[in-house]
Amino acid sequence: MKLTIILFVLLSIFTSVCSAKELNLMNLEELKTELVLRASKYTGLGDPDFKIQNELEPIVKKMLELSPQPSVKDRLPLLYGVWKQVWGPYEYRNDNRGVDPTIGVNEIYQVIDADGFYYNVSPSYKNGDRKKERINYLKGQYRLSETNSNGLNVKFRKFPGMSKRPLDRPIYDYVNEAENGTLPNQVTIVPTFIVRLFFGGGTLIEVYTDSTMRILYASGNADFKEKYLYVMVRP
Repeated sequence: MKLTIILFVLLSIFTSVCSAKELNLMNLEELKTELVLRASKYTGLGDPDFKIQNELEPIVKKMLELSPQPSVKDRLPLLYGVWKQVWGPYEYRNDNRGVDPTIGVNEIYQVIDADGFYYNVSPSYKNGDRKKERINYLKGQYRLSETNSNGLNVKFRKFPGMSKRPLDRPIYDYVNEAENGTLPNQVTIVPTFIVRLFFGGGTLIEVYTDSTMRILYASGNADFKEKYLYVMVRP
């Protein structure tokens, strides 16, 4: 058993070193695969020292060199639909880049509608207890930024949820019900007036989009000095 663990660690180190050396030789699809593989290793992990983000960003940079992106207004149709977070923020109550212990880190989705709104969808667990699950649907409205060609300005509008997970469909498939107020087992996660008064909004900087992958940045700071990388794929 000890020998197996040692071999696995050595193989992981060797693979990482080789991947770094070969980065400039990879084509776009190989880079995308590499990015998802690396990001998947860190699903559910915080990044207080930016170590993870610093590892992933050179791959993103190389992807953008091989596939320069038009402004986000020309990529909007590619954004519509369901996205699953492979790695990104896991704590939204502060800027410590930690992990909220109540969030279901393996099921974080964003569903973008062509009518100018989206929903962040995820499970949450009261006090971290997996037996006390509810499903959150946080609605945001978006519009094109006037100051950043890749920016989407967002404002949060309401925050309904389900007190019990239905088993017939995936949780991201209930966005229409969230929008129409017909969620099964519906509850209010946060009252709408509180969401609109205190949740505010921000800007998403969409740096890369294709039919299967989406890479963007967000920040709790208007100057984007501490931007947080998201790596997302189609579920």
